[in-house]
Amino acid sequence: FKELGVDYIIEGGQTMNPSTDDMLKAIDEVHADTVFILPNNKNIVLAANQAKELSSKNVIVIPSKSIPQCISALVAFSQNKSAELNEKAMNTAIKNVKTGQVTFAVRDTSIDGKPIKKGNILGICENKITTVGKDTEAVLEALIEEMTDEDSEFITVIYGSDVTETQAAEIEAKIQAKFGQKAEITMINGGQPIYYYILSVE
Repeated sequence: FKELGVDYIIEGGQTMNPSTDDMLKAIDEVHADTVFILPNNKNIVLAANQAKELSSKNVIVIPSKSIPQCISALVAFSQNKSAELNEKAMNTAIKNVKTGQVTFAVRDTSIDGKPIKKGNILGICENKITTVGKDTEAVLEALIEEMTDEDSEFITVIYGSDVTETQAAEIEAKIQAKFGQKAEITMINGGQPIYYYILSVE
């Protein structure tokens, strides 16, 4: 995010959603007349909009619900455009992103008729579990298969703290071999906990 021009990052995570007050403090820290907030989580959009109403600055909330959406919005931003044009471009960008995640089940359950055992690997597409397996890489490949079509141009895989550099290189080679003809593939070391992989398809 820093490399893409973000001025201030509010730390968060599972069950650690930032408050409206956290956002107001962040807005004050940014030396700009117009401040863009990208919540990156559907549960934080409301707090962001409340901060917008309470701040004396011109605040624009781009309702991003995932890290991949945020990255696409940041790429769409241009210093040479007006705030209004940037808002339009960034909102268009987040609509063109499909988000996937590969994680693990913390308990036995059943979702949409799929039996899930504790420790199973879960493939999640747009907040819906679509793949259940025992092998992380196999679930990732199945998820990419499901999320891509003939219109897909970019596949970005953000790998987490439980994935080694060697494993990441191996999975990148497999993905390149299988999907490289379909789309441009990028691997990013995100270092995130809980999610082995966060996937973006555009």
